Amino acid sequence: MSALALVNTVAGNAILGSVSTKLFDSLISSRFTQKHDKNKWLREKTLNLFSELSHNITEINCENLKEKQKLVNELTSKINLLIDDKKLKTNLKNYSFILNEYECYKSEINLEHINEELINTLRLHVKKM
Repeated sequence: MSALALVNTVAGNAILGSVSTKLFDSLISSRFTQKHDKNKWLREKTLNLFSELSHNITEINCENLKEKQKLVNELTSKINLLIDDKKLKTNLKNYSFILNEYECYKSEINLEHINEELINTLRLHVKKM
């Protein structure tokens, strides 16, 4: 084998190795970036829903209870799709149930306290994110 043929073989292998490495790096980087972007989107969407839910529950009063119940149910449904935390899902479900029963048990339910508890629970979940 001549020196020129050897140089061509080595150069060809180097180019092939370089292209293979670049392709492999691109695939790994692409997957990492996609996963990172998905997690970022999920975190932002969840934070926005938490914020909207907090805003709505702090504005609940006797005059707008029915309207806020509907909004809270919609928001908690969306949040439940995005989170995996079973405890938080249970808290949201319980809160919705309390709102639905509020008319019957007004004298026994301290809604302001329950609202604060839910907001604190959301705040703790945000800190974990």
